[in-house]
Amino acid sequence: MKVSWVVLFNRLFEIIDQPGKCYFSGPRFISKIREIDPYFPDYHQYINERNKAGKNTNRKSYFYDILLSFRDEDRIHLLDAILKDTEGVAEKKTSELRGLIHGITFAPSATVHPGAWNADRLNAYLSEIDNCIAASNYTRAVTLSYTCLEGLYKAFVKENIPGKSGLKDILDLSREIKKCLSTTLKDYPDEALALIGSISHMVDRARNKFSESHFEGEAAKWLAMFVRDLVNSQIRLLLHFMKS
Repeated sequence: MKVSWVVLFNRLFEIIDQPGKCYFSGPRFISKIREIDPYFPDYHQYINERNKAGKNTNRKSYFYDILLSFRDEDRIHLLDAILKDTEGVAEKKTSELRGLIHGITFAPSATVHPGAWNADRLNAYLSEIDNCIAASNYTRAVTLSYTCLEGLYKAFVKENIPGKSGLKDILDLSREIKKCLSTTLKDYPDEALALIGSISHMVDRARNKFSESHFEGEAAKWLAMFVRDLVNSQIRLLLHFMKS
């Protein structure tokens, strides 16, 4: 479903227009903007520019104009940053707005041992994938999912099968991982290990399909979400077999 930025902004402004800790003055709002774009004008520079252009300097008007000046992904980053400041105060409305922004695209973040593969790096990938899906940028979401899985595979092979660390193709990597686990996990269900190859093929094919065709609507959203969740599940499985 297409993101309605009018609805999202109106709900956001309802939260940040409340007196007290939730209230966002012009300087506070622009300070958040500069966390995303450090070169954005400061408050006084921005207001001066609007005055010179004869534009309204009402908070609601210019907050909305600023929001729309960014790409969808950055708008979502901005809303998330603001909602972190309001979640402990306007908890219900903040939670409702988060639900509208992300829908059902959030899934539990995988916990990755930092020695195996950087946990912050993985969680940043998952967060960015969610943002892309919420912004209807499904091609980028699938590409990021592929990159995320590829990175974990390379880390696993480097740690457990160093002789094969030169491999680059995700399917070749998955075959070596499956072979490695098959020889070391005699009691582990074959069906579970077979999923390593199946999921790798699925992610690889999905990425290629998005490159070859132009997907739109609910089908594209469903596929992007499905790939994201497959990648998350695959990584969480493999983490059990990486050194702690």
